[in-house]
Amino acid sequence: MPNILNAVSPQSWKRRLRVAASCLAALAAVTAVHAQTDPAPAQAADPPARVGRISFISGSVTLTDYRANEESDASLNWPLTSQQRLTTGDLGRAEVRVGSTSVRLDGDTVLDFNRIDDDGIQLTLQRGSVALRLRNREQLSGIDFITPRERVVFEDVGAYRIDVDRTPGVSAVTAKPGTARVFSDQLNFVVQTGQRGEASAEPVPNFQILAPLADVFDAWVVARDVRDDSLQSTRYVSPETTGVESLDGYGEWRNVESYGSVWFPTTVVAGWAPYRYGRWAYIAPWGWTWIDAASWGFTPFHYGRWVYVHNTWGWVPGAYVARPCYAPALVAWYDSPGLTIGVGAPVGWFPLGPGEPFIPSYYHSRHYIAAVNYGHVTNINYGAAINSPPAYRYRQPNYSTWAPSDSLVRRTPINRVVQPAPNDWAKLPTMQHPPVKVTDDARRIMPKLVKAAPPRETPNRVMPPRDVARRPSGTPRAEVPGRIPATRERVPEREATGDAPNRPPALRSAPSEDRPVVPPVQRAPRTQVPRQEAPHGEIPAPPRPPKVQPIERTSPTSGQIAAPAQQFASRPAPRQVAPVQTIAPRPEPATRAEMPARSTGPRQHEQTADNAPHVKAPRQVEAPRS
Repeated sequence: MPNILNAVSPQSWKRRLRVAASCLAALAAVTAVHAQTDPAPAQAADPPARVGRISFISGSVTLTDYRANEESDASLNWPLTSQQRLTTGDLGRAEVRVGSTSVRLDGDTVLDFNRIDDDGIQLTLQRGSVALRLRNREQLSGIDFITPRERVVFEDVGAYRIDVDRTPGVSAVTAKPGTARVFSDQLNFVVQTGQRGEASAEPVPNFQILAPLADVFDAWVVARDVRDDSLQSTRYVSPETTGVESLDGYGEWRNVESYGSVWFPTTVVAGWAPYRYGRWAYIAPWGWTWIDAASWGFTPFHYGRWVYVHNTWGWVPGAYVARPCYAPALVAWYDSPGLTIGVGAPVGWFPLGPGEPFIPSYYHSRHYIAAVNYGHVTNINYGAAINSPPAYRYRQPNYSTWAPSDSLVRRTPINRVVQPAPNDWAKLPTMQHPPVKVTDDARRIMPKLVKAAPPRETPNRVMPPRDVARRPSGTPRAEVPGRIPATRERVPEREATGDAPNRPPALRSAPSEDRPVVPPVQRAPRTQVPRQEAPHGEIPAPPRPPKVQPIERTSPTSGQIAAPAQQFASRPAPRQVAPVQTIAPRPEPATRAEMPARSTGPRQHEQTADNAPHVKAPRQVEAPRS
């Protein structure tokens, strides 16, 4: 057989190699062009439709965002998503709402929000105490709770409390009511209603079932739950709408022709307009996000639309959606050509009205566009919405807000820097995307610009420092100490007092005169843990949560948890509690057949709208109507 390779001349091989090289070069050029014109890589995903909200802050609370490499004081109405951490001081408390699920932190607690998305919620309690209220049975399978040594699976809706290292080396799970299963490398036990299960790893792994004892933190959690169980706004909006619990005390629902049920705020000032009393922040993965200053200012600014009827603004939730899609800000913008970071040129925006589509500036799919506009706009013409924006009804100076562009970057309260509309506002085109462009370099310097911003001014009002207690009613000023002692006295809360920092002094509601005095509770000091140094300008990443395998709810024995990634300092042991029942560890994990039968009777400690005790609504001030 002749040699085929030898039959081809060297010149022919060279020509073929040149042709192949040119083809590869052309293919690379085409790929580069597609990469530049494609708005997002193929593996990019839509941002999550579910989000958390910081709904309560008391004392020292710190938020660490590992996506933005930023650490700052936590702010009310700040949206929480994956890769974030909340840390409370010794006198601090915080509450986070994710739809109908509430997560409450006691003092000296570190909680990581590893994941908050459409598929589930994963939390890691590094230390401290956390109370959970789970109301939606369909979401139980998506909630994953991890400690440095154990994993907790919630078998039923109810109220739970998890403590880590309050006693050195001990993790405790309390169900009141509810049913939870706790896993570790060598332990597997069930905690039912009215029980407190404690697991320890040293000197030998063991656990015991005790009778729970309530403390001040439990009393605060119960008071919050009672208020949530008597909500009226859930008749008009799905309870899975994050922030809906704050609407009851600050507005009223009315039936308006052509719009249906509309919520009208009753605690706003004269001349108030949506997206004017608050600030902008750049939050991944959405980009520019509105952070409202009002205690109720989350749901109406991230869901639904606004309408101006009867000389006042009202919020239209739209058609009922079981779990609506979160949006960073439902506004349209005036186009300001050439506007970049650091330029003080004015930028303007206005709220979207009913029937007006929201087209985000971040990556999105057609499915996401349909979800975020569902209940307000149907049959969206995507191309027309991008190329030919609709004739917005609130594109007028009276309804719009103008401010310097650098106020967005520095997170300046907008109502302090509001400017009149420019003379040529009518000639400026409208756009769906914010005109302030943010590059990768700008994202790195934005935290520095925020820290370098001048302190906020509060005219005609002296706000108490963060470490100074509010003077009780009827107490002479000379008898009030300058600082809070190291006890469990509370500092003024920043949630439902109606005392927003950006509200004019004349219309702020007065401090409550009948605020209950919480008795101080001594807490044993905690040995400080040496902090690991990180490179300059960077925030050390949190310790990785224990590696766990997916647990089938019909076969809960398959989960395995690795050794803790970080050991925390020990604390002096608290008072001893006599055990009610002591159970020796089982050599083999329990199966579903060995679990105690669930109770079919009425659940304990549950309040409904019919039998809940009356809760006094916060003092309200109604703005004069024009």
